[in-house]
Amino acid sequence: MRILFRPPVRHDPRQIYNIHADRATGMTALQIAAKHDLPAVTVLGFLRSSEKTCGLPSPYGFRGVVRPVNAAAQIYWLGYIAASGRVFERNNPATLVLAIHTDDAGHIRLLLDDLVIGHPWCEFADSSLDGHQAYVRDRALVDILIQWGISAALEDDSIPIEFIPSELIPDFVRGYLEGSRHGPPFGGGRRGTRSSRSVRSLTLVGSRSLVEGLSRVLQSVFGTAAGTVSPFGRLGLSQVAFSPEDSAEILKQAYRSPMRTSPRAAKFVERFANPEGRRRRSSSKRRPIWQAPGEVPSPYRPA
Repeated sequence: MRILFRPPVRHDPRQIYNIHADRATGMTALQIAAKHDLPAVTVLGFLRSSEKTCGLPSPYGFRGVVRPVNAAAQIYWLGYIAASGRVFERNNPATLVLAIHTDDAGHIRLLLDDLVIGHPWCEFADSSLDGHQAYVRDRALVDILIQWGISAALEDDSIPIEFIPSELIPDFVRGYLEGSRHGPPFGGGRRGTRSSRSVRSLTLVGSRSLVEGLSRVLQSVFGTAAGTVSPFGRLGLSQVAFSPEDSAEILKQAYRSPMRTSPRAAKFVERFANPEGRRRRSSSKRRPIWQAPGEVPSPYRPA
């Protein structure tokens, strides 16, 4: 018996955004379908993904006059999901799969509080290929994440960086750093790295379009130099590396006032979000901002 495999459908998040914009002008679903050369049922599916059934608005809804009170936390989770998540809309039920650190299981419970309405089904399991994983089974959340650009493969084009408001870029970057298991300070070492480790520079790993977008927006918002983009591994991913000085600035901006962060990032929160803690240590010998106590000092000292 021959088994036919249907590859996952790849949706264009910018086109979905324009579909919502067309609807706001008064166009009917049939008119929108004709304009975008899509089946009417597909257009109706995007329009019916009601934000009332999901705590996370669509990108078009997020650009509205009134944002959610926890908008910063939601953008943090989008960064986290962009770094570690895939969605499978054809599963029954539709599922968000996150490759997570073992210590983040409790942290994922906050994701459910921030993004999901109702009582989602969430479970954890170990994969021989991807390590510890969280499975969030919620149709409404998956439908909205597709509109943001999350797909079934990390190497696919991901969230268009222009969807993220500039004032919330620090939250997105913080989520991306903490969700990634490919690059430092939380990834790139042994599987399941528990906390930040000593590194000289940051590396962001993901689809080429996303890391290029991050490099541009960090240059615009944080004032960093353009990072160097290069291939990463065998999965079609790319990486962008930053100098030690720019890495220090990225961490400072990302952790200055975190609304949501993983317990694994306690060292960064203590340094950048707790001025009292910084003053108490001002007379002591300074460590690199991502060097844990007891580690061999690095020759680099941030300004």
